Amino acid sequence: MSSDLITDHFRQKRTTRSSAKRTEPQSTQQTAKPKSVQLGADKQSSSKSETENDLDVLKQFDLNWEYGPCTGITRLQRWNRASKHDLNPPVAVKELILSHSDDSMYTHCLWNDYEL
Repeated sequence: MSSDLITDHFRQKRTTRSSAKRTEPQSTQQTAKPKSVQLGADKQSSSKSETENDLDVLKQFDLNWEYGPCTGITRLQRWNRASKHDLNPPVAVKELILSHSDDSMYTHCLWNDYEL
């Protein structure tokens, strides 16, 4: 058996930050935009972070094997199965799924795109 590591076969790429980004003060970035643009951006970032938080909760549900396997079924089917078997799945997960029942990002598990 060889003592080679997998990292020995692939070149590692290191990223460096440009000095211009580090030296530019944050206050000048915010003052360059008009207030109306800043308010619109704040609304988008807050809604985006809410969506990211929701999807993170659903991802944690997918990764938790306490509620059984999740491949081949929807999140709601998995939640119902776990509830039927008294595994006490989080109610917040069911509420998220039902409130976004038309969005496949919310209804399908992480591995939906992969074949069995």
